[in-house]
Amino acid sequence: MSMLIHKINVGPLQVCCYIVADQGVAEAMVIDPGADAEVIIGFLKKHRLFLKYIVITHGHGDHIGANAELKKAFPDVHICVHEADQDMLPYPAKNLSILAAFYGGTTVRSPVPDRLLKDGDTVAVGNYAFKIIHTPGHSPGGICLYYSNPEDKNPPVLFSGDTLFKEGVGRTDFPGCSEKKLIHAIKERLFVLDERTIVYPGHGPSTTIAEEKKNNPFVTEVTLHG
Repeated sequence: MSMLIHKINVGPLQVCCYIVADQGVAEAMVIDPGADAEVIIGFLKKHRLFLKYIVITHGHGDHIGANAELKKAFPDVHICVHEADQDMLPYPAKNLSILAAFYGGTTVRSPVPDRLLKDGDTVAVGNYAFKIIHTPGHSPGGICLYYSNPEDKNPPVLFSGDTLFKEGVGRTDFPGCSEKKLIHAIKERLFVLDERTIVYPGHGPSTTIAEEKKNNPFVTEVTLHG
């Protein structure tokens, strides 16, 4: 058996919610369940997956909207978020869901996190241990999840949240954002990874580290002129 990665586009902003599982032990985590809880729950139950973790790449409302319903359906699940974003989950003003233009007028109140993450921590699903890479900029507690195994011929994978997109980067005009920190995190923390790494972002299509090092104008312009 192998790692299962299933993407579901959820909510008005079409957030990329990922269900990641070790099929050998039927254990899963959900990354950024922004909305459409019934679809996420339905997939987990259909495939008889035990939901171990909900991992939030950052605390904005469009990435946490289904937390409460998932927690109700799977009471033993642990909601995980970087410690710098923990206060955003239960408060619409802090997670920005109070802004109608941001989340279609729907305010989001997530349960408080069960586990606070730091840079270098690992989140394990079955035999797959994902390293937490702190990438502040889009939010103070933005993170990416990285899996690499030298013995595995498959390329590494990175769940990049709203830090890095295909030929784009996360917004930096919200409270707590920093363009300087975001670009620094991408260049110093992500662009040093194996270039074969497949990048699964919080919005839009997947890409690779090699493609972004070559083609991402938001980072290359800063590299050339910053």
